[in-house]
Amino acid sequence: MPLSLAGHRVALPADAMQYPGGNLRWVSTIIETAKLNYELLFPTALHIADLADPTSINQRLLDAVSKIRGIEPNSKPQSWACDLYTTIGNPSLLMEHLAFQDLLRLFQQQLIAYAENHSYKVEAPRITECWLNVYKAGDAQEIHLHRNSMVSGIYYVSVPEGAGATLFYSPWADVMLSPQATEANQLNATVSGIEPEAGRVVLFRSALRHSVMPGQFDGERVTIAFNAML
Repeated sequence: MPLSLAGHRVALPADAMQYPGGNLRWVSTIIETAKLNYELLFPTALHIADLADPTSINQRLLDAVSKIRGIEPNSKPQSWACDLYTTIGNPSLLMEHLAFQDLLRLFQQQLIAYAENHSYKVEAPRITECWLNVYKAGDAQEIHLHRNSMVSGIYYVSVPEGAGATLFYSPWADVMLSPQATEANQLNATVSGIEPEAGRVVLFRSALRHSVMPGQFDGERVTIAFNAML
C-alpha cells in the first residue's frame, strides 16, 4: 500500500559540490517534487479479533487452568530466563482436554480468516501445539520466536489491570545500523505493543519476534498460545 506524502523541497547550498577537476561550484538550487510516495514492502500484519462476550468461555477456561495447575508440573524450559508457569513442555495437553475444544474451534476459524485475508491456500489448518502461560506480578518473557511453524497465536483469558503488554519486533530491529529517529512513526518503528484484553485472540507469522513486558497487578495474567500449519 503506497504511503503518499506532500511534495518535498530540497535546498542545495552554493558550496555543496564542485565540478570534477575544477573550481566551479554549483549555484544555489531548489529541487521541488510534485509528489512523494513511499511503497510499503512486505508489511507485517497482526490478525486481532475480540470476542463479543468472552465472560462464559473465559470462566470455563480459568476453572480448567486451575485444575491443570494442580496436577501438571511447571514445564518452563531451563533456557528461559523468565519466571512464569507454563505447560509448553506438554504441547498436546490442552488439545486433548474437553474444556479447551471451543477455544480450539475459535482458533481454527481465525486461522481460516487469516489465511483468506492473506490469500494463502488453506483447507484445514492444523494446530500442532497449544499451551498455557500464567504470569504473576513482575513476570515477563524474553524476546523469542516460534520455530517449525507457520502461524502462531495468543488468546488472553485473564488480564488484570496493569498486566504487561505483548511487544512485537521489526525484522530489521538489531540487525542493521539504524538512523536516530526524532519521533516514532510507521516508517521507522522497530517495536510495537499490543495491549492485552480478555477475549482477544492475536495471530501472527511464527517468525515474528515478540516478548511480554512485566507488570504490576493483582491476580494472574493467563494466556493460551498455539502454533499452527496452514
